[in-house]
Order: sequence, then C-alpha cells, then structure tokens
Amino acid sequence: MAMFRMVTIGDSIPWGQGLLEDEKYDAMVKAALAPSHPGEMTLERFAHSGAVIGAFGATGVPQTGEVPGSRPTIIEQCDTLATPDTIDLVLLDGGINDVGVATILNPLALIPSLTSRITRACHDGMLVLLKRLAAKCSKPSCRILVTGYYPIVSDKSDPVGVKKLLNIHGIAVPDFLDTEEEFLDPVIHRCQEFFTESSAELQRAITDANDVRISFVPTGFTDDNAVYVPGTSLLWDLDLQHNLDPKDPVAADRQIACAVAHQGPLGTLAREQCYRASAGHPNIRGAQQFRDRIMATLHA
Repeated sequence: MAMFRMVTIGDSIPWGQGLLEDEKYDAMVKAALAPSHPGEMTLERFAHSGAVIGAFGATGVPQTGEVPGSRPTIIEQCDTLATPDTIDLVLLDGGINDVGVATILNPLALIPSLTSRITRACHDGMLVLLKRLAAKCSKPSCRILVTGYYPIVSDKSDPVGVKKLLNIHGIAVPDFLDTEEEFLDPVIHRCQEFFTESSAELQRAITDANDVRISFVPTGFTDDNAVYVPGTSLLWDLDLQHNLDPKDPVAADRQIACAVAHQGPLGTLAREQCYRASAGHPNIRGAQQFRDRIMATLHA
C-alpha cells in the first residue's frame, strides 16, 4: 500500500505551543485521515515557536519546539524537506512573527503602519514561501493548506487579563491617559485589524501563487474565542491568581528549556516571557477546531 506523507511547517500555532503530542492539530488530522489511508502514514513537524517566514532575512540562534526563536525560518524549514516530491499534505502558516505579536498589541507602534507590516509579511513574504514550497512539492496530488490566524484579544476579553498579557510583552498603559479604556480599545482594534487583514493578505498570496493545490483554511475563531473570554475562549491564558503562571500541560518542561536558552541576569526577561509563551495560543479545544476546519477543507 502507498505511504501517505504529511509535513507541518510554520510558527508556534502548527507546532502546538503548550499542547501534548496527541493534542496538536496536525497529529489529530493524521489520526482523522488514518481510516482512509490504510497504508503507512508519516508526520514530520518542522514548525516551532517564534518562527518567522524569513523572506527578507532573519537573525538569531535557531531554536526548536517550545522556545520562541525566529530561526529556523519557515523558508529554512521548507528548504530542509527531504524528497519533497513524495509529500502528500503540507500544513503551514506564517506571518504573525514577521509582524510581531508585541507590535500588534502595542497601539504606540505606529511606524511603519500595522497595515503595511501585515501586507509585507502575510502577502509578500507568504508569496515567496508558497512559490518556493510549491516548486519543491511537485507531486500533482499534494495538498498545501495555509491556516489563518484569529483575534488574540477582543471586546469580550477580561480587561484585567488583557493588561497582564500586555505586561508580559513589555507593554503598559501610559500614565498620561485618563482611563485604561483609552489604551485597551486600540489594542482590541489592532488585534481585529491583524485578524481581518492577515486573512485577506494570506488569501491574496494564495491567489497570486496560482497553484490549485494551495488552499486557505480560515480558523473560524470569533471574538468569543479570544483570550480571557470566560467560558468560550479557545486560547491558553495565564493564571491571574498565581504569579501569571501558564496553564498548559507542558509548562514545566518549557520552563526548563527556557532556563537553558536564556541564562544569567541578562536573560531574565526573555526567560520569563518564554516560560509564559503558551498565552494566546490555541488550547485543546482550539486545536480541535483547527483540526475540524482542516478536515472540512480537505473534504470540500
């Protein structure tokens, strides 16, 4: 029987930040596809936390897994694929780290504009990646699925939690504002702007790549699914009662890896951010929604 080969490239979302192996959405997609592929199935995951597309260059020490790092870039991940002409399914994303999560969350990050950053990353950068990937993965039946993003925070999010999330990214409400809402409302607007415009630019990149094998997978996340929305959030948050500890099941292992990657007094900020890196990423139910959306696209 023929082997079915899956590959995942991208950033922390397809990596499955904070999730156990069988909770990651690519593993769940593989399990869902297994009955229709009775031969051998393989899954190769090159995605990792913090990865940028890297179409216009990237610096930094390469990292793997839970420790955020720009490299290997998603283009570098693409370039490492062995015998790419045998790949049957590629799951990927990219662009949010090229824009910068802290940039999205910071209303004072005005130059260059958020719109121009999104266009450069999610259209220009993604188009470079897709053309490179499509040329390598030459199998006519290969499917290439590009997953979208989601609103990180929304007007449904608990403002206390949002302020703490901003603090983790080194962002504080300025003292010169009369109310917190004057700062938090633009944060919410920028998150919605990234969600809407990144979706549009990723789809435009797919159109411009001009390859029928490439499809866009919208996440279907709504404002009710943003971080710190009680009861309906599909994202990991931090414990507001206990030192902003992360709630994901791999936090303890990640803390050890972060301590190795960011040592000494000068590494304190990066180390503490790294430990809490799951915040804002799909939780178990969020990953299940990704799986369902991917399966719906495959069966469309």
